[in-house]
Amino acid sequence: MKRAAARVSVAVSALLPDRRIHIETDSGKRSISIGTREQLMGLATTAMIAGWLTVSTVGAMTTDKAADQQAEAELARMAAQMQALKADTVALKGSVATTAQRIEARQQFLDALLTGKARGADLADLLPRTTRRISAEAAAASGVLAPFAALEQKQLALVDRASATAETRLRDAEALIGRLGLNPGRFVAQSSGKFMHTGLGGPFVPATEDAAGADPRFAELFMNWQRVEQLEEAMASLPAYIPAKSYTLTSGFGFRYDPFHGKGARHAGLDLAGAHGEPIYAAASGRVVRAGRFGAYGLAVDIDHGRGITTRYAHLSSVKVSAGDRVDMGQKIGGMGSTGRSTGTHLHYEIRIDGQPVNPRPFVEASTYLLAFQTETAGPR
Repeated sequence: MKRAAARVSVAVSALLPDRRIHIETDSGKRSISIGTREQLMGLATTAMIAGWLTVSTVGAMTTDKAADQQAEAELARMAAQMQALKADTVALKGSVATTAQRIEARQQFLDALLTGKARGADLADLLPRTTRRISAEAAAASGVLAPFAALEQKQLALVDRASATAETRLRDAEALIGRLGLNPGRFVAQSSGKFMHTGLGGPFVPATEDAAGADPRFAELFMNWQRVEQLEEAMASLPAYIPAKSYTLTSGFGFRYDPFHGKGARHAGLDLAGAHGEPIYAAASGRVVRAGRFGAYGLAVDIDHGRGITTRYAHLSSVKVSAGDRVDMGQKIGGMGSTGRSTGTHLHYEIRIDGQPVNPRPFVEASTYLLAFQTETAGPR
C-alpha cells in the first residue's frame, strides 16, 4: 500500500509539478509558488463546482419539465370542460327549439281542429309528432324550459276539453241514429268509403299512418274527432225534412192489407194524404236519379243522397225536377197527386238504405231533432 501510494504521489507530482508564477505590478515584480497540493485542491474545488452546476441544471430541467406537463394537463382538462359546456349549450338550445316547435305545432293543430279550418287528411298533416325531450333533471336545473310549462299545460287542458266535446257529440249522434233504428257503425263505414267493423262504445276507426308517431294525446283526440266527423258527415245525408207540410198518415210501413184486393202485402213506405197539388219537398240534399213515370208508382222522383241513402216520392201530380239535377233539402220537387196504382191523392214516401227500404216514420218523428243536429254540426267544411 505504501509503495502504491508513493507511486501515485510521484505520478501526481510529475503531472502537477511545483509552479512559480511571476506577477508584474506597479511596485515591481512578485513571484508566487503553487505547489502540487494547492493545484490538487484547486482542481477538486473546480470539480465540485462543476458537479454542483450540473446537478442544479439537471434538477432545474427536471422541475421545468414536470411543471410543463402539469400545465399541459390543466389546459387539456379546461379544454374538455369547455367542449362539454359547448355541447350542453347546443343540447339545451336544441331542446328549447324542439319544445317551441312542438308547442307551435300543437297550437296549429288545435286551431285547425276547433275552428273547422282543416278536416280529415289535412288535419292529419298537422298532427304534432313526438320528439325527444330534455331530461327532467336538466330542465329543472337550467330553468330554460320553465316559460313553456304553463303554455303546455293550457294546451293539454284544451285537448282534454276537446276530447270531452268529441265524446259528447259522438254519443249524441249515435243516440239519434239509434233512435232511427239504424246502426251507427254502418254510416261510419260508408263515410270512409270502405267497410269497417265497429267496437264497443262507438264506431271503430283503425289507426292510420297519419297517427303513427304522433303525440299520443293529440293522436287520440284526432282519432276521436275523425269518428265524430265521419258520423256527422254521414248524418248530413239522412232524410231530415218532412216532404209534405199538410198531410194525414193513412198507411204505415210494413205489413198491411192491399187496398185493391184486401190481401196481406208489404208496404215499403208511408202514405201521406193531402190536397191535390200539395207541394212535395226533398227530404235531404242530393242528386235526382229518376223523374217521371215509373210503373205502379205513377209519376215519381228518386233522389240519391249519397252513402247508399235514397228517397222516393210517388203518385205525384207533377214533377218539377229532371234526372241529373242537384237539389237542396227542402226544395220543391213536385205536387201531391194520385197517379199510378193509387186509390186517392197522397204521397207514397220511401227511404232506402243500400237498396233496402227502411221505415220512414222514425225519420218523420225525429225530423226536428235531425234538423237541429244537422244545423248545429254544419260548421265549416
